[in-house]
Amino acid sequence: MNTLLERWCESRPWHRVLCWCLGSLLAGLFAWGALLRPVDRQCAERQHQLIEDVSTNASLWPVVRKGPFRPDSAKARALTPFSPLDFQGDETTLVHWKPLQNGGELALDAEWQAIPELFSRLAQQDVEIAAFAIAPQGRALRLQLELEHAK
Repeated sequence: MNTLLERWCESRPWHRVLCWCLGSLLAGLFAWGALLRPVDRQCAERQHQLIEDVSTNASLWPVVRKGPFRPDSAKARALTPFSPLDFQGDETTLVHWKPLQNGGELALDAEWQAIPELFSRLAQQDVEIAAFAIAPQGRALRLQLELEHAK
């Protein structure tokens, strides 16, 4: 091992520079072949897939334009007027209702299973929920809602 080191140190400077450059070139080629080339192939495949997707999307637009336009959101919902007494039932109990100028404050005691149905019933009426809070109250849950008139 010492002889190799002595030969390296005794060699001419241009010879050492040449060996260093060749070693760096080989290391760079190895890094490109092992690391960068597969990534470049993957990028090219993705680019090709993107071009295919764009052309497929463009070819589908004429078919879509020929069909009739039937938006589902255009269905008019039949809004029922809001009454806090509607929420007095088997799984819900009206605790208090405080009407305000543009809505009101509603407090209900409800079972956990009834809460999602309450929100869907409120969505069918002419009110929007500005805020709500749920807290345990005995065996039921106390649901406090701040309601606003829908605009």
